[in-house]
Amino acid sequence: MRKLVTILIVTFAAISCGNIRDAHNILLDIETFINERPDSALVILNSFDASFLENRSVWAQHSLLHAQAKDKCYIDETDDSLMTQVVNYYENKRDKEKLFKAYYYLGRIQYNAGDYAESMLSYTKAEQVIDKVDDDFFKGLLYAQLGMLHQMYYDYAKALNSYQLAYRCYENAEMITHLWYTKYNIAYVLLEMKSYCEAEEILSDVIIWAYDNNFDTLCREAIECLISLYNETENIEKSIAIISSQYGQLLAESVHVIRAEAYSLAIDGNTNAINILKDEVWNHTHSQSDTIASYFYEARINQLLGNYKDALLVQEKLYCIQDSILMSSMKYPLLSVKNKFLQSEYDKAQLRINSHKIKLLLICTVIIVSIILISLIFRNRIITKNLVIARYVEIAEELETSLVTKRKEIEIMSKEISMADMELKESTSYISNILSKQYELLNKLTSTYYETHGCNKDKEAIYNYVSKEIERLSSDKQTIRQLEDIVNRHKGNIMTVIRTELPHFTEMEYRLLCYWCAGFSAKAISIFTGDSTNNIYVKKSRIKNEIQDLENDVKNAILSAINS
Repeated sequence: MRKLVTILIVTFAAISCGNIRDAHNILLDIETFINERPDSALVILNSFDASFLENRSVWAQHSLLHAQAKDKCYIDETDDSLMTQVVNYYENKRDKEKLFKAYYYLGRIQYNAGDYAESMLSYTKAEQVIDKVDDDFFKGLLYAQLGMLHQMYYDYAKALNSYQLAYRCYENAEMITHLWYTKYNIAYVLLEMKSYCEAEEILSDVIIWAYDNNFDTLCREAIECLISLYNETENIEKSIAIISSQYGQLLAESVHVIRAEAYSLAIDGNTNAINILKDEVWNHTHSQSDTIASYFYEARINQLLGNYKDALLVQEKLYCIQDSILMSSMKYPLLSVKNKFLQSEYDKAQLRINSHKIKLLLICTVIIVSIILISLIFRNRIITKNLVIARYVEIAEELETSLVTKRKEIEIMSKEISMADMELKESTSYISNILSKQYELLNKLTSTYYETHGCNKDKEAIYNYVSKEIERLSSDKQTIRQLEDIVNRHKGNIMTVIRTELPHFTEMEYRLLCYWCAGFSAKAISIFTGDSTNNIYVKKSRIKNEIQDLENDVKNAILSAINS
């Protein structure tokens, strides 16, 4: 209860200051408790903000829940115009479960209005999408309604099948009360089909369950149905036994009990039976079926008591009632056939009278159609010419667009060529710079060698000097940075890619990769880095393994750069 109050408070607050999403959330909350608290759901739905309903999705969901709440509160709606619009809305949507419910409640409204044929049609359309529905409770409701309609039209085989399907659905949904009411309906249909043993067994189970769980109405209906079964099979002992049992207190005012008691007295020859029937039974007879049953019992009781003349008179009354029922049920079909026959004759007469008018109309139609066709032919020629002209204009526009595009492409290619020339000049300048340094170094070494006459001590001096020069070139950051820029320009910005994809490498590893991409041999790299060639090969192998773990595009780009 506390949870429901919380939901109500939050819902009213959201209604007062929410948006469309809030409205959908409110309706989803209502779905969670509408079966248990339909009265509370109806209050919320009635107070819904009208501005929300301008949205078609919210309107359809609200209308569907409103119909469900009214049906649960036993408010019988008879106007199906709104629900027809809801059905039309969901027919164009993918939500088959809501379409199923819309058809179901449309059928319920049509049933309340007494339009049973349309109700059956709506239920049948709902059944066509039942495979897309996961709610076993609603499936059970649909099959129960189909069973009731089939029962009304005396199609007991289909009614039995529908009730059995409803029973299985309620069983899956664990709806115990609905399950037992459906079980009673199954027994009632079996009784109408003269399957007395099965009906008796089911009715006995229903009576015990309903009595133990205080469902007095269901218990009373099941007992009366069982008494009718015993009366049909002339098993008066069992009928009297059930009346005398603990369940008899529920049947104090029941016409079934009074008839059964009168019938049992007549079997024993007690003339009081006819007085009981006349004084008590007729006071409790309110329907046509009760009237027929009472006349039937009165005729049988008079026959048992030897009052054959009275029995015959009552039997004649019974036949008259049955004849009137039969005539009234046949009256509409007969009138319908008669009206159709008269309408057909009238149509034939009208056809003969108006035949010359039809001929004249046909001639006029041919003339008009000919004029229209000629006009259409000329119009089509004009349209065709206009289309050709329009096509030529489109082709001219396409050629102009293509020309502009080609010009832009040529401009872009010119810019790319200019940039390539600039890069080539920079590379040439850099290489020339390096060669001049190398020449300068070689010149210095030659001069030193000449001056020292090539002794061992002089060779050592030359070696030390060369080592110092290589170390200076290897540690000159500006030179290394320039080398990395050249590698980036000529090898697809590969050093930037390496630094991005392999951020955990050390600066020496980046330098090794730069030398490698620049095409230096392992011996040259060994001299530049001061590391042995074996270590250089080991580091190369480890770096290659780490590159193999990268994504394919990046891996292939790096491997192509270091191997080229």
